[in-house]
Amino acid sequence: MAAEATSVPMWASVNGHLSPAAEAVIPALDRGFLFGDAVYEVFSTREGRPLFWAEHLARLQHSARRTGVDPARIDGPKLLAEVRALCACLASPEAYVRLMLSRGVSLDLGLDPPADLTPSRVIYARPLTPVPATLKAEGCALMTTIVPRRDDGQLVAKTSSRQGAITERAAARAAGAYEALRIDRLGRVLEGATSTLFAVRDGEVLTPPLSLGVLDGITRRHVLQAARALGLGVHESVIPASQLRRLDEVFICSSTRGVVPVRAIDGHPFAAPGPVTARLSAAYEAAVDSHLG
Repeated sequence: MAAEATSVPMWASVNGHLSPAAEAVIPALDRGFLFGDAVYEVFSTREGRPLFWAEHLARLQHSARRTGVDPARIDGPKLLAEVRALCACLASPEAYVRLMLSRGVSLDLGLDPPADLTPSRVIYARPLTPVPATLKAEGCALMTTIVPRRDDGQLVAKTSSRQGAITERAAARAAGAYEALRIDRLGRVLEGATSTLFAVRDGEVLTPPLSLGVLDGITRRHVLQAARALGLGVHESVIPASQLRRLDEVFICSSTRGVVPVRAIDGHPFAAPGPVTARLSAAYEAAVDSHLG
């Protein structure tokens, strides 16, 4: 179905079929619903265009490969066309988009999936909610939480099972914090429940290495590029949780929020935004503008 831009708050595309999100349906036997057997990407659109689309598509294909879905079955041009058609239904050129690819529908309720399933494509879009100006100007608060985490040196897959992040963020919000900061059982800083963590010490930029199992965030990549372009020292290295209070600046980032300064971790204050954070935030926004061309 074709649709003109409306005031409906959220739209969905299920295997190319457009509808208001509240009316969208998937089969009860879809493995994404049954087992969380799905991978996903979240990104934003600017001026009606998906931001850093090629990188998000590549990471979706990687996640599919890691979970046993043949990436060749992911039709990039078709997905992009469906994203564009979906976003055209919104009254806003800036959108929050969540793209899910499940293994598909199976009549077998066992955990072992049949090999011939056709992946299901489910995409949601709503107008992008801007980060509150107070967060950009004054920073957010983080609360640390201890989590079990892989450490196999492999890029993690973005699977649809998000129960851990839901629980962590709920605890953080109940404590008055904006985001949960994950610490592994060896006392190493990992990432936010829904974001990448960066720190600044003595004018140099630090972020946990991918070898700890943190997500290879698209925004993370562009912040690292911006830091190097500015001539800053950049280190992807372990940050012990015991050293958090010795950092000069901290910020988080994500595809839909950009760079957000941190004003406190577990009550310990930081400059927000600090001078390096402010420079990197501006450089990242300039990279976005350059990407849009």
